[in-house]
Amino acid sequence: MKKLFVLSIALLSIFSLNAQKFGFKVGVNLSGVNSSTTLQDYQTAALNGGLIGGLVFEFNPVKTLGIRTEALYSQKGYNIESDVNVNGTDAVINSSLTLNYIEVPLLLKLKLGPAYLTAGPYFSYAISGKDIATITVDGQKLAESQYADYGQVPSNDVFKDAEFNGDNITYSRTDAGLNIGFGVKLLKFFAEARYGTGLANIKSYDGMPSDEYMKNYTISLSAGILF
Repeated sequence: MKKLFVLSIALLSIFSLNAQKFGFKVGVNLSGVNSSTTLQDYQTAALNGGLIGGLVFEFNPVKTLGIRTEALYSQKGYNIESDVNVNGTDAVINSSLTLNYIEVPLLLKLKLGPAYLTAGPYFSYAISGKDIATITVDGQKLAESQYADYGQVPSNDVFKDAEFNGDNITYSRTDAGLNIGFGVKLLKFFAEARYGTGLANIKSYDGMPSDEYMKNYTISLSAGILF
């Protein structure tokens, strides 16, 4: 996976040197995870909001077909809830994970007048990540000093604090997946919506079943300018 990310950086360099257009974009990510049936003890509480933005390069070999590559900062993650019972007390644990990626999409762009479609793979590398937990009992949020009673910590650096909840949980820094999107370009300005689905498992732990997985998915809304 790391080799694929390095290769995507090399391709980005080649495309950017030969780009006929370049610019930048900014927007928001709404993200969650697709998980296996063995993770159904958890439920998605809400999509996790994050930022996306960076540089855009385009090469247009023919009038209606282009190649788009980007160098992006992209925040992904999830919000999940789990119901637990400790010593007869019911509690709800909400865990919010945010992974901060450097992402390189490599896309084909089909132009349909001012509108266009994009599709292609992406490769990304997480430079940091944090898991933040909140615990609620009878509608009241617990003080952080009480989290240890439920086997939790208030916040966790997912790439430095490997031991969490008694299991050796490992988050993968690399991810890859597929993007498909729709956009509109007027003059130099564009706005687009994109859906991305990860193909790589981002989380593992001791004793994890071979058929269990947790993969990113993201809805991105962004706007930008091409010169």
